[in-house]
Amino acid sequence: MKKIIGLKVKNLREQQKISQEDLAFNLEISQSYLSKIENGFIEKIDFILIQKIILFFQIDLQYFLKEKNNDSIKENTSYENILVRIKKNQEQINKLVELQNNLIFQLINQSV
Repeated sequence: MKKIIGLKVKNLREQQKISQEDLAFNLEISQSYLSKIENGFIEKIDFILIQKIILFFQIDLQYFLKEKNNDSIKENTSYENILVRIKKNQEQINKLVELQNNLIFQLINQSV
């Protein structure tokens, strides 16, 4: 759960193009503490800090309570993985078509 909250905070910060330093200043915490939160190294995040984050980004508490992490980082990673798989599949298809063409060519030559 701690990593999910950290990723969500990072996602919010990056979506609004805010540096860690600026967000940390506004939340009245150190930049290194914010970094630890975003990277999932902080075991417990107190409710007062969560409230400050909610107020700063003007979001609902539900954003942090959702189990599923729908941030753009994961979406981009999934999208990139899909593109890599599509490329690999296309390469395999191309090889199969080439093999098929070679077999057809061999069959034609044998029958002549």
